[in-house]
Amino acid sequence: MKNRTLLFVSFGVLVASAILGRAYLPLATELLAAETGLDARALQLQRQLLLVDTHVDTPTHALEFPDWDFFARQSDTHVDLVRLRESGVDAPFMVVYSPSRLKPDDALVHALAMCDVIHGWAESRPSMLTIARTPAEVRAARADGKIGMVVCMENGSPILPGRLELLRDFYRLGVRYIGLCHFKTNHLCDSATDDPVHDGVSAFGRRVVEESNRLGIILDVSHISDDSVRDLLRYSKAPIVASHSNARARCDHARNLPDDLIHGIAASGGVIQLNFAAQYLSPAYLDEHTARKKRLRPSIEALEREFADDPARVRKEVRKLRKQEPEIPRPGLEYWFRHLDHIVELVGVDHVGLGSDLDGVGAMPRGIDDVTSLTVLTRGLLERGWSEENIAKFYGGNFMRCWEMVEKVGGELRSGTRPTSGSED
Repeated sequence: MKNRTLLFVSFGVLVASAILGRAYLPLATELLAAETGLDARALQLQRQLLLVDTHVDTPTHALEFPDWDFFARQSDTHVDLVRLRESGVDAPFMVVYSPSRLKPDDALVHALAMCDVIHGWAESRPSMLTIARTPAEVRAARADGKIGMVVCMENGSPILPGRLELLRDFYRLGVRYIGLCHFKTNHLCDSATDDPVHDGVSAFGRRVVEESNRLGIILDVSHISDDSVRDLLRYSKAPIVASHSNARARCDHARNLPDDLIHGIAASGGVIQLNFAAQYLSPAYLDEHTARKKRLRPSIEALEREFADDPARVRKEVRKLRKQEPEIPRPGLEYWFRHLDHIVELVGVDHVGLGSDLDGVGAMPRGIDDVTSLTVLTRGLLERGWSEENIAKFYGGNFMRCWEMVEKVGGELRSGTRPTSGSED
């Protein structure tokens, strides 16, 4: 809105100069130059610094639509290779997402197929893409002019009960962070958006925490219950992160983090990576979103019964159903900045970053339409007085520091210089 207002004023001054004379022309030129200059500075800055986005759901779309071309500019997703390169994104964390509705064995097959999608991208364009498994490999990829994709797991249900070796297998496939569950409670922990079963992390979930620490896999708290987060803070010997979460004090949704857990994550050495989902940003949008979900729930359940053996058909019909609904007005980008400001006020600029959730969310704030809109975000940070040093921390420095700490803990545990068990009860 601020950008459009300045352009409107500039245009108005240009019109006035045409009507009243040349006296107004220098002012219009100065305003337009300032507008263009700040946008150019934002894009230049993005391309200079290391830019990490810890939550990109594009692999889900690619798996569902096998003919979809990641390498060409697209209009039906938020992300593709062309726009990633234009935006200066160096390290997108590509999400291996397993829907909660899948049975464990099916979730395992699904997760392996998603890993294949991500690895296939890297193998198809080795001059542009690579799989990065360490912070050093992310930096090396950037130095070589490549995007270093990092594999991550959203929902640990593919780690079948008692099968800890599967965690090691996914580590070998490049998985470097894991969120133990998604919207539903599973055998590893309770979800933030489902009824509790374990009062936090399960016994096997604790073993997954310990093995993740040993391997150097980051533990992600987005989607898990508050008690599960407290258990991770208690059991994990390495920093933990929220890969795509916001502040509950600014929008009261269970997916957002309360202040005490924000403090706890920061105290562990971790970071809170903010996302763009409108329903997690604006209380007014959340109210309308919740009412729409309640209104559509009977129809969606009927579709799930009718096409019980065809999940792809269910998703297709649900999308059609939602398109028939009136669009909820998108909140302004200032709501996102309110969450950022709140977290920075609580724990400082060293514990925030970007976890956009692109291609994993529906509505986003006005001004954010796809990955190229990150320039709008960068401009907003500059307008709010953020130094280039702090913007560099936000866009990657903080998360890379945390990842290096997790790697260090893993190395110590594997070498025997740290105890291998979790914290005592």
